[in-house]
Amino acid sequence: MKKKAALISLFFKTSLMTQLPYRVNFVTQAISTLFYFASGIFGLSIVFNYTDSLAGWSFFEIVTLLGVYQFVAGVLAFFVMGNVERLPDKIVDGHLDETILMPENSQFLSSFGSCNVWAINDILLGLFIIIGAVSLKITQLTEVPGQFSLQFVQFIILMACSLLISYSFRMWIATLAFWLGRTGGGFVLFSSIWTMGKYPVDMYPPFIKWLLYTLVPVGIVAAIPTYVLFNGLSALPFLGLIGITLLIYLFTNYLWKRGMRRYSSATS
Repeated sequence: MKKKAALISLFFKTSLMTQLPYRVNFVTQAISTLFYFASGIFGLSIVFNYTDSLAGWSFFEIVTLLGVYQFVAGVLAFFVMGNVERLPDKIVDGHLDETILMPENSQFLSSFGSCNVWAINDILLGLFIIIGAVSLKITQLTEVPGQFSLQFVQFIILMACSLLISYSFRMWIATLAFWLGRTGGGFVLFSSIWTMGKYPVDMYPPFIKWLLYTLVPVGIVAAIPTYVLFNGLSALPFLGLIGITLLIYLFTNYLWKRGMRRYSSATS
């Protein structure tokens, strides 16, 4: 683990040196991120002029949900998204040779080979919203403080689960390239579905709600961690979510290993 952390740090420094000359990208992306988030808040404020809640969620809770979604999206974009989305072309073109020859896990190197430094904007904005929500929640505490501490711990753990699940599903799309060829179009479809996770899943029709909790579990990405932050979760479903996350991640590793057996080098 220490070695992997050192490698990620090295990848970050290399990416920073590569992207630092293009500082204008940081400014434009920061403005774009703020505008995108503000437009979402503005739309919500219009809706909440006519109602006190949306699918049982208050305005404050949905803003927190948007912040959680922004943070998760930022972390994924910062560390893995660009790498994973380039994988299908590398697999089909036989350009994984250098990765395979390195004395480190090929899945790890393929996932974390570079960083999108400017995604720090999304991470910071999401973190700002989360910290603000937690701070406000603490000032409004009416229950036992220890109960909220437990909810916060559950929230952090489920945030880690949401990152693992989001990463795993993207890796599934990339890894299918070993069997199906270029699967990059799958990322477009998945991203379209994934954006539905930034709103309360309860607001969707029953079938869509079931879909977002099962076959494409983007409901776990932000909605469940945010719900747990405000309401907590009993031990059984909480442990169940952790177990499901581990199974999904283990299947991701298995699928990658199976796919690597089918890999053909460009020089072979």
